[in-house]
Amino acid sequence: MIKLIASDMDGTLLNEKHNIDKETVAAIKKAEDAGIVFAISTGREYDTVEPILQENNIRCQCVLMNGAEYRDEDGKILEEINIEQKTATQIIDILQKEKVSARIFTNKGIYTTDSKEEALKEMVFRTLSFNPEFTQEEALAFAKVQPYFVNLNYISNLDEFLNSDMEIRKFVAFHNNIELINKMKRIIGEIKGIAVSSSFRDNIEVTHITAQKGIILAKVAEKMGFKREEVMVLGDSFNDYSMFTEFTETVAMGNAIPEIKEIAKYITDTNSNLGVAKAIYRVVEEQK
Repeated sequence: MIKLIASDMDGTLLNEKHNIDKETVAAIKKAEDAGIVFAISTGREYDTVEPILQENNIRCQCVLMNGAEYRDEDGKILEEINIEQKTATQIIDILQKEKVSARIFTNKGIYTTDSKEEALKEMVFRTLSFNPEFTQEEALAFAKVQPYFVNLNYISNLDEFLNSDMEIRKFVAFHNNIELINKMKRIIGEIKGIAVSSSFRDNIEVTHITAQKGIILAKVAEKMGFKREEVMVLGDSFNDYSMFTEFTETVAMGNAIPEIKEIAKYITDTNSNLGVAKAIYRVVEEQK
């Protein structure tokens, strides 16, 4: 019997317009009415998750930043896993050598070593990755008002930043050169004590090796008193892989990458066609 459902966001819970369909919200409520706990497991930081949850009146626990942070229903941090300063310095050196821009997720917001102009260019590229139907002008206008850009903090002195009391949770970098991104994955992946994953083909995500969705979700389930087989996970990309190896009741989206589909127990519909809602309703109906 499923007692906990944990869903990824981008490419899974969110549709192609990066919203949650009303039908999916209804399915979540149906599961909760049946006594099933719903949780989010995402690579996003809390500041970009909370508005979506509030908009849809969803109150749930969240695994964030690929597992580097875990918050309760009220947004209170219950656990965080940081990257050591020495390792963070090594990662920054590698990225800067290859001139790959990165966002540094911390306990005090998101930082970058880029200038504001460079950060905007990266945000426009990121916008076009999410919204390929946009023109360059539309992407620029959209990028300028996004919280991910508006709330970005700029590092003027890197040594000062690294030697401060800042807690570094995660690195994220996007680049239109897929070969370069794959190269970065290989090089950074050789660093001891870190985990490398991605949500998209054109990005790289770096956390502490224990800060992975599956690992922290397993801890959460155990604290709740749930067995592994009582947890159902949904995902679509590389940063969901650890969930699919930690748990047996795994659901890949119809739009998931082949590597996720290959190890999934079930394959549901796409994120643009209510895949999460259909998977939830299947469980609710089977457990009546």
